[in-house]
Amino acid sequence: MEVLRYDPDHPDEAVLLAAAETVLRGGLIAFPTDTLYGLGCSLFDVSAVEMVARLKRRDPSLAFISLIPDAAQVYGLASEVTEVAERLMARYWPGPLSLIFRSASLVPRSVCGAGGTVALRYPHDRLCERLLDRIGGPVVSSSANLTGHRTAETAEEVVRIFGNQLDLVIDGGPRHGGQPSTLVDVSGVRPRLLRRGAVDVTPELGPLEDVAAPGSD
Repeated sequence: MEVLRYDPDHPDEAVLLAAAETVLRGGLIAFPTDTLYGLGCSLFDVSAVEMVARLKRRDPSLAFISLIPDAAQVYGLASEVTEVAERLMARYWPGPLSLIFRSASLVPRSVCGAGGTVALRYPHDRLCERLLDRIGGPVVSSSANLTGHRTAETAEEVVRIFGNQLDLVIDGGPRHGGQPSTLVDVSGVRPRLLRRGAVDVTPELGPLEDVAAPGSD
């Protein structure tokens, strides 16, 4: 396992390329996002996605949120993008809002959520943006913790939790007290708030019914 230091103010292209190559060859990485430290792999690599679930001791039937390098990728990964979804994307992306869509056929069924859905987020973070741009496609991002435990706030904590089970860790500095992304299901007729998080969507949609989303980290 490699631990590579990355300073967003003095970006090192070699670190980004090493992480991107690791993901593209089916490996697992950990990296800081705009909310928390997360574990990452390619959404299209079913075995890698299953490994993330095993490492976290998480129910493998639960889908993960994936980060995308550009909002336009939604139109290839989702079979339908509603008017409500487009309003939310325009208002809150890039940023800590995750949206659940009906998935397009190119998303492997085994990594989809219940009813054939896919959860996507366009993050607002220089490191994430640069890394995702080099990977070019959706990257599963799940909080760097064992399910039910506190999320790692530093690269050192990630290493203590997962050790050599990961291929590469990007040390981008601490992420203290970050909230998870807000999670909204826009796959149906009416949007549903599955998790309250770092952004408040009620200015755009008004009050929404809260629906529990266990294991959505």
